[in-house]
Parts: sequence; structure tokens; C-alpha cells
Amino acid sequence: MYAVVLSEEGNLGRTAERLHTSHSNVSRKLKTLQSTWGVELFRRNPTGFEPTHEGRLAIRQFRRSIEHMQRGFDQAVYLSVKNQRPLLIGHSLYIHGRMLPYLERQRIPGSGFSRIELRADTTVHLMKQVLHGLLHVGFGVAPVQDRDLWVAPLLQEPFGICIPADHPYKDKVRLSLHDLANETIYWMPRSVHPGFYRQVTEYLYGVGIQPHNLHEARAIIQGIDLAASRLGVALVPESAARFQHPGVLFKPITDKLIQIETVVFARRDQMHNAVSDFVQAAIAELSPRKARLQ
Repeated sequence: MYAVVLSEEGNLGRTAERLHTSHSNVSRKLKTLQSTWGVELFRRNPTGFEPTHEGRLAIRQFRRSIEHMQRGFDQAVYLSVKNQRPLLIGHSLYIHGRMLPYLERQRIPGSGFSRIELRADTTVHLMKQVLHGLLHVGFGVAPVQDRDLWVAPLLQEPFGICIPADHPYKDKVRLSLHDLANETIYWMPRSVHPGFYRQVTEYLYGVGIQPHNLHEARAIIQGIDLAASRLGVALVPESAARFQHPGVLFKPITDKLIQIETVVFARRDQMHNAVSDFVQAAIAELSPRKARLQ
């Protein structure tokens, strides 16, 4: 840890401050490490310290070791308290419209999973919380990729367009993305899921939607509110039509190549007992396909 932080800070004083220790202790630890190994890990430069070639190779492995240690600690904490707390379930606000009613039903006494606590967050943050043992299960937007996560698809849906009720296209049954080329379009923020955001925006640019036409709405309902205020249109999952907001109309779009998929994920090493039972019950009721490991 001393070597890793020093490689990031390049300065003994700032390293000591981050590690809540003294300047002299950092210097002593570094000397001991290098003399024990007989390898120079750092060299001085006019502004402080920089890793040598050997040091950079070693520090890369140090970081991996620290990450493994943290995950091991998280697992130990999880195992020590798993029987003392409810099943902690995280969900994105962009999951399929059928998901939240399903999760709420699981908290009803007699459902078999009445000790459930729900937490909302972005898919990216949910992944981190599941990996660190702060949540048991996450429901988010694909793609979800981490070798330590067990992932299964649940529900997939196309996008739709929410337009003001007096929009010129109000009488059209379906809209194409080409129809919206000159519109201000509100949709999910990049921070919700950078990977999915990039996939969709690249597709939109490819069909003629200009980058300056796209604006972020913090949540689906905010995009719908902006459409109701005639400030633009909202690109939303098709199931968002359930909101039935006054002053707007929901139109399916003809472009079916952009889809939003809800997935369920949990740590591979925790797919047992209550966690496994909960996940398999969700898959059995919601997924039209057989679950697969990713």
C-alpha cells in the first residue's frame, strides 16, 4: 500500500497524509521494502519520486493484490452478518416496468422473501455495491460485465418516444428516429450506464441525430415532464407509458435495433441459499428465456 500510494502521489508528505502516518515512517517503509528485495522501486526526481521500470511492474501487481484482499475482507464481512440482515436488493430506475411491482410484491408477508430492503441507484454503482458485499442482488441495464458476477437476462424492450400532446406528429401511430432529427431529445444521463449510453448514442448519430440534439434527463419522469412542457421529446423505454402523464403522448418507434435489457446479477461466490432462491424465483417469473451464465 505504501508503494502504491507513493506511485500515485510522487511525494512523501502527501503519501503520509493519505495513509495517516508520518513522513519518516513512509521513508522507512520504502527503504525496508527496497533493501529486503534488493530492487530499486523508486528514484528521486526534481519534484519527488517516480517508479523505476521494475517498480512499475511490481506496483501493477501490488494493486491487484490489494483488490483481492479487499474482496476477501468484503466476503468475510458478508458471511459474518448474512443471517443478521435482510436481503438487500438494488435496482436501476431504468429497468423494465414490470420489475418494480414484482420486487414490491416480494416484500409482502407470505411471499417467502418478506425480509427485503430495496435500494435505487445507477447500474454502475449497483455493480460496485454487489461486488463489495453491500448488496446481495442487483437489477440493472445490460451490459453488465465482470468475471466475479453471475449475470442473467430478464426482460427486453424497445424504446418509445414521449411527445407533447399537441405535437405535429400527434396523429402518427409510430415515429421513426428520422422524424426526430431536428428535435431536442431528452434521455438517460451518461453516468447511469456509460457503456449502454455509448452504444445508443452511436446508433442515434448513425441515423442522423446530431450530438447537440441530445440532452440528459436525470430520470425518466423528468424527461416526460420536459416533453409535457413542450421543451422537446423524451426517448424512454416503451414501458414508461405506464406513467400516464397529462399533456404527453407515448409513441412506439419503428427503429427496433435499439433495445434496453434488464438483467439480474449477483456475486458468483454468493449464489447459494437465499440469494440463489431469490434470483431463480425472479428468473422463473420474469424471464422469457432460460437463464445463462455470462
